[in-house]
Amino acid sequence: LSNFRINYHLRKHCLFHRISDRFRHSSVSPLSFSYSKMTKICEDPAYQQNAEKSPIRKAQFFPNEPEMVGRSRSSNHSGPHSPPMREPMTNFDELFEQMADQDREVGDRLRRHLQFFFMNPMEKWSVRHQFPWKLVLQVLKIVFVTAQLVLFAELRMSHVDFMEDTTVVMRHKFLKNWDDDRDALQYPPSEGRYSVYDGKGIFEHLSFIVNSYYSLQSESFASFSYDLSRVNSKRQARDTNSSLTAGVTFDKIPYMEACIDRIANVSVNNNTYEFDINDVYECTSLNFTKAEVDRIASDEMAIVDILAQRKITFHAEDALRISKATIKMRLRTIHFSPVTSDQRPECYLIKLNVVFDNSHHTGQVHIFINNVISYVNECNGRILKGGSIAWDTIVMGVLDICVLVLSVASFVLCLRALIKAHLLKSRAEEFFDQALKLKLSVSDKLDFLNLWYVMIVVNDTCLVIGTIAKISIEFRDFDSDLFTLTGILLGTGALLVYVGVLRYFGFFSQYNVLILTMKKAIPSILRFLGCASVLYAGFLIAGWVIIGPYSMKFRSLTSSSEALFSLLNGDDMFATFYTINDSNTVIKVFGCAYIYIFVSLFIYVVLSLFIAIIMDAYEVVKDRYSEGLTMERSLLKDFVQTCPPPEQLSSPSTRAAYSPSNLLNLAAGSDSSNSVRTLRFLDRLRDRILEASGRGTGGSRFASFSNPLNDSVPPTPSSVSVPSTPPIPSAVDREMTNFAFDERQNPV
Repeated sequence: LSNFRINYHLRKHCLFHRISDRFRHSSVSPLSFSYSKMTKICEDPAYQQNAEKSPIRKAQFFPNEPEMVGRSRSSNHSGPHSPPMREPMTNFDELFEQMADQDREVGDRLRRHLQFFFMNPMEKWSVRHQFPWKLVLQVLKIVFVTAQLVLFAELRMSHVDFMEDTTVVMRHKFLKNWDDDRDALQYPPSEGRYSVYDGKGIFEHLSFIVNSYYSLQSESFASFSYDLSRVNSKRQARDTNSSLTAGVTFDKIPYMEACIDRIANVSVNNNTYEFDINDVYECTSLNFTKAEVDRIASDEMAIVDILAQRKITFHAEDALRISKATIKMRLRTIHFSPVTSDQRPECYLIKLNVVFDNSHHTGQVHIFINNVISYVNECNGRILKGGSIAWDTIVMGVLDICVLVLSVASFVLCLRALIKAHLLKSRAEEFFDQALKLKLSVSDKLDFLNLWYVMIVVNDTCLVIGTIAKISIEFRDFDSDLFTLTGILLGTGALLVYVGVLRYFGFFSQYNVLILTMKKAIPSILRFLGCASVLYAGFLIAGWVIIGPYSMKFRSLTSSSEALFSLLNGDDMFATFYTINDSNTVIKVFGCAYIYIFVSLFIYVVLSLFIAIIMDAYEVVKDRYSEGLTMERSLLKDFVQTCPPPEQLSSPSTRAAYSPSNLLNLAAGSDSSNSVRTLRFLDRLRDRILEASGRGTGGSRFASFSNPLNDSVPPTPSSVSVPSTPPIPSAVDREMTNFAFDERQNPV
């Protein structure tokens, strides 16, 4: 690897030495030997002959290397100025001389407009004192969104803990042999699935469920009651206001419901069988009398005859017929937690299903509980409290309003900037096509699309929708799905808010290493992952098909992918070996070899190459700073470069040159465009916001805060002269501008 890196840098410097003599003045060298020694090696005829015959060319070593090399920032060049700017691919000055005066004026405005468009917020502040509203909004959003999520997380944790604890209570209450060891989340699990293996066990569990249901209020140390909102029969009246703590008489207890999922008929003889596989789903109301309940409580097997009277049987001949049996019941409870900030009681409806799963027809009947806990709106009351104000509710309401206002304002500004960029791209494309007879490339057009703004628009949308859902939750109008949706939206929005702030770190050369490295490495990473994913998919399918029947970690395609990804990160290796069933020797040997090959290939080869790609991108970024490489060529960048940047950004002449009256009017002649109509609507909305804040829309004070992508503000006073082209800067400024232009690409 060391020899390869030496050869890599040697060829790089020799090729660049032959291209430009200016590299001879550079003091930066990635190797430890001096420039003179390297030059002697390059000038060696034997080396040059071998280099010419070698199939390795510069394009293979440096597919993304810029065309020209600029002056190093630490150069020892003895001249007063750096080398001149590179010549553009197209002579725009000659094309401008051949234009009409009107087209030439439009071209000058377009060049200045594009130059201002690609400035970062700090440069725009220096030129026009344009306040960075988007930056301030992102910082404020981080503060308020973080505070909002902290309070919402506490509310959500309390809600989820209540549902999990209620589920645990239901299992202990309605499953006969459930113990505390099954409540602990263990992997691999210490016990198998909760099951019964004969008809007697099924009837014993059914008797236990009946006894537990009818003794719910007397034996439970919790505020459980029955859902009396449903009418069991004509003699039962609807009752929604019964006390949860008061006893409910037997005649008012709602009936349970038994639902059987089976096939139509099964007939099995010694050598013949007949299966009618049409699905039949039947539900029966278990309208037990008090005498029947007392009889079941004294004798568990009495339920056999009681269910048989209702045509429900679980005999041996029913084993192939019945696929699933479900006992359904509806309960009520109230949740109150004084240890949390939100101490208001909440009423919940519990839809409880005890499922006997015989779908595999193997003689093992799995038993589990499915419950759906939902909030009940028909639950009113009051809290007697010593005259204190619920400050937590006030704080949450204020935070929600602030997040809504900030998100809407950020959404409007970023969407407005995207629309203006689209209009500017259309005007530039039209000018190149009609006046210059040139076509902009796709990469040039994509320079107008700011993906940072797209991401901010997405996170603002998530925050607005999530905050509205959160407000509805605080007004106690929600269910578990709304809680989940709100958490996903707010969490995703907060993540994108934090990521969006990284854009502003990219304007500082000391802090943008992460952003530039990721930007440089992402194309190579995506290509690499495309190849690696094919290899991963092959191992995934093979492991699922071959090892799946003999290992719990490969039973499904999803669990197989999770197991392989854990192995890829060096996690849980021994457990993966251990869980492969050794009843089949061939599968055991194949499984071990499969894991050895996968781990060796992906950890030692794939991951190492993945890290090498990122490190290579980091080296390129570091060399770009240390060697002062210029931007890559493009038609749009060459066009902007023909308008030299001003020497002083804060000078009056520069401010006058970049004033809105001296730039393009993007909305001119496009009244029917949807983009223009949307832009004007957003401008009016922005003006109203500023008027409401007391800034007003007139005078120079507002003009300094406007975005000069249209010239709707008053023209520049005549006391300040407006040059048609800013003064030509020194060569040092030109070189630094060329380098900085490629690294910014962040229109505001």
